[in-house]
Amino acid sequence: MLIRIAPDMFIDPKFESVTISDVVKEIFRAQKFKNRYPWRNRYKSNIKPLGNAVLKTDDFKLYYQTINSQISSGIINSKTRYYFDLSKVDQRIVACALANNFRITTGDKDLIEYYLQQFSNNPDEIISPLGMINIWLKKGLISWDEKLQTILEDWNKCDEAPQPRTEIKKFQNLTGYKYLGT
Repeated sequence: MLIRIAPDMFIDPKFESVTISDVVKEIFRAQKFKNRYPWRNRYKSNIKPLGNAVLKTDDFKLYYQTINSQISSGIINSKTRYYFDLSKVDQRIVACALANNFRITTGDKDLIEYYLQQFSNNPDEIISPLGMINIWLKKGLISWDEKLQTILEDWNKCDEAPQPRTEIKKFQNLTGYKYLGT
């Protein structure tokens, strides 16, 4: 959803945003994304993933093997008491972030809880999508207007993950617009 707010997020280094090829493939091949985000093809040329070299480092391999082993053998989420169920792509996202000291932006609650439970107690290492928008607003990378507000309102229609209350307040203070999602 963020690509609609900042189409250059993956091609302009000022946005400090990266993704991996697995995510790009999933966005354009998975049926759930085809149904949920019919607009996604308009942004295909704007999504430039990191080169696969970042997925071949020893650090990445070690993190990925550890994560895959944990998920395969069954790690229980201490909050929900259910097993974590991360896809291979989610596992690769976490491994890449850890190997490269990247922060993760996601609304995927299971991924967030796994990362925080297994690798870090610091919730600042996870940035909500609305948190990213707030960072871009503070840096002057985007200017909020009615067009962007309409895109943001679509988040609620697409049943996107709820955003943190603190980020909602920041957003409203930065833009003067009401956040209509949950």
